[in-house]
Amino acid sequence: MAGPAVRTAVALCLLVAGAAGAHEHWILIQRKNGKAVLQIGSGHCFPVSDLRLAERLLTETVILHPSGGTTNFKPVASDTTWMAEWMCDTPGVWSAAFALKKPQDEEPFYRARALLIVGEADDPSRYAIGKGLEIVPQTALSALKPGDTLRVAIHENGAPIEGKITVTPEAGRVAFLSTGQGRPAEVKLPSAGAYLLTTSRRGRTFALTVTVGLPTEKMVP
Repeated sequence: MAGPAVRTAVALCLLVAGAAGAHEHWILIQRKNGKAVLQIGSGHCFPVSDLRLAERLLTETVILHPSGGTTNFKPVASDTTWMAEWMCDTPGVWSAAFALKKPQDEEPFYRARALLIVGEADDPSRYAIGKGLEIVPQTALSALKPGDTLRVAIHENGAPIEGKITVTPEAGRVAFLSTGQGRPAEVKLPSAGAYLLTTSRRGRTFALTVTVGLPTEKMVP
């Protein structure tokens, strides 16, 4: 069970979230002691997770390596999150993803992804998977710092499309942006922390977590 401090933090976050009120799901991923440490969270106040996702809904838990290879991971349950970790010594773009699918459905209704850049071998061409609905950064993530602007596009099966993006920052107000085929959205990153970007189309939702200016040893709470 979560202690009083955790319950208080969740209550305060829900109060601050106010009008947003959306229940989102996400991945947080940070590098620590040569390992990638991952949390799968869910709740009304990103990045505080107040609900552990039902195991029967959780699927397609995958790590994509800089080499292009993939590894399935089995997350471990904690009080309100699912956790996983792995060695990530290879420089380049790493990503982790999961999906949520109802047992009676053929396709997931929610997909989430987080990207982790190790070393100086950043490669923005590796940010996109090219399958299904996804939010794709158009700015090199390794170069981002607080105060910068991140350009992002919405892709469907590898092609840019028009759509709406909701930006939920770790601290601050929720923003609502639009993007077109040749017009990426511009996400303001005023402070260090995590940012959750979500978009929906035809009953499907995609969520991308971006972190800016966080020390590698600091895990987002």
